[in-house]
Amino acid sequence: MKKYVKFLAGLLIAIAAISCGNKEKILTVGYLQITQDPVLDIAKEGVFTALKDSGYINGQNFRLIEKNAQGDLSMIPMILQSFISSGVDVIITCGTPCMIAAAQIVKDIPVVFTVSFEPDAMGLKNVPENLYGIYDPLNEVEYVNLMFELIPNLKKIGIPYNNAEPNAEFSAGKFTAEFSKRGVEVVKTSVVSSNDILMAGQYLAGEDVDAILVTADNTMYLGINVMAKVASEAKIPLFVSDPMHTRKGAAVGFGVNYWQWGYMSGLKAVRLLKGMLAGEKIEPIDKLELVINKDAAEKQGLPVSDSILKRADIIL
Repeated sequence: MKKYVKFLAGLLIAIAAISCGNKEKILTVGYLQITQDPVLDIAKEGVFTALKDSGYINGQNFRLIEKNAQGDLSMIPMILQSFISSGVDVIITCGTPCMIAAAQIVKDIPVVFTVSFEPDAMGLKNVPENLYGIYDPLNEVEYVNLMFELIPNLKKIGIPYNNAEPNAEFSAGKFTAEFSKRGVEVVKTSVVSSNDILMAGQYLAGEDVDAILVTADNTMYLGINVMAKVASEAKIPLFVSDPMHTRKGAAVGFGVNYWQWGYMSGLKAVRLLKGMLAGEKIEPIDKLELVINKDAAEKQGLPVSDSILKRADIIL
């Protein structure tokens, strides 16, 4: 009888060991966002929805570690190092500075980026093999065409931007080159923090610009409502390349849909979590969205024709 009990106990231990060995590993995803912003949160929602739609439920079959750098670029490397130390399976970054830092720091973990320009356009000469993502192709030609439709006599444009952000530097440069080709004078002004936005707006108003353009700049978007107020008071149309910021008072937004952007990036992460190749490693988002804020356009002295309103995806 004792031998039988010992045999049975040994059998149960062996079965338990096999069961533990066959237990599916709980995957871990590290998500890093550059700053707290409602528009970036829309992209984040797209990422998380893609994970959920693909069967990844946080706390059940995967673990999510979510971090936000709160606009402090010095925090980004430390957060990425914490992800590496935690042994995450995939890292998802939201914002160009996060993507660049991850490409430089993370060597052995797949990184998927969203809300960023193309890596090599951001100065990454050697794009690492572990980097995947969806980027904004920044169609400055089509954007400037739209601006000329709205302001046929456009002669002077104001561009406030933070040159410490590679995405802002890149986009401001692309638009400056396109405006210059068409004989439009570009007045740039530097913004170091959101506290500088009011002064930047007042400076541009004093320069008698015909319009103000804010493009791909996290610092500017943090206080875009301040710039919108200055624009309305000075009767200067405010344009943004991130369409959702029309909700904060810009007259016209033309660019990518952030939710779709996040969702597409999330699907890439899903493929990597499943151990599959992520298709094309790095690719553009191709659908652009036109959003018109009629109330802001009126306050800023910008007439919008019916033909343009008909083309708009969203009219606020």
